[in-house]
Amino acid sequence: MNGKFGRTLKKEENDIRKFILIQSPVLGRIPSIDEIKIEFNQFPDEKVIAILNKLDEIDVINLSDDKKVINAAYPFSNSKTSQIVTLRGEAYNKIYAMCAIDALGICFMFDCDVTIDSKCYYSGERIKIEIKDNEIILLKPKNIVVWCDMEYSCCAATSLCKNINFFSSKFHFSKWQKEKPVRKGYLLPLQEAFYLGKLFFENRLDNR
Repeated sequence: MNGKFGRTLKKEENDIRKFILIQSPVLGRIPSIDEIKIEFNQFPDEKVIAILNKLDEIDVINLSDDKKVINAAYPFSNSKTSQIVTLRGEAYNKIYAMCAIDALGICFMFDCDVTIDSKCYYSGERIKIEIKDNEIILLKPKNIVVWCDMEYSCCAATSLCKNINFFSSKFHFSKWQKEKPVRKGYLLPLQEAFYLGKLFFENRLDNR
């Protein structure tokens, strides 16, 4: 989860940012750096790399330590997480979201119906959420809540995202909380977490 996007970027920087986001659910993964270089072959490779490094520095994406792989392009993860998102439409493949709120925000970013398959962070109970016309139409189980972590450090991918998770109930959250060090954050009803997803991602693909 990261609210920064596009507003302070040059056109070519924003074009690359948007290409990464648009292509991720089409591929079912975040595009490789080589694929980005091919798409933007009007630029020297060095310029594409410089742009990706800038996007990493301002936490719009997260690069691996060796700068050769894009680990995260919020809301998408290039590695397995607990949030699998299926976008409706033949053009899309299943893809992992970085966190619970990222998963909830994808429908707003693409204006697309989605299904989220996840699990309770404490009990492992399966969680399923269906969203149609930007409204939640199915919840299994019925009392899902979201822990919204607020302890940001370095970048969202390595601090916030791994700690923003679904719980099947307040009971299971309280059990988890008793067993873990106290962290700053908020326990949100699912509808409030859904609204946060809208705030973060609804305009993520705007031309800004």
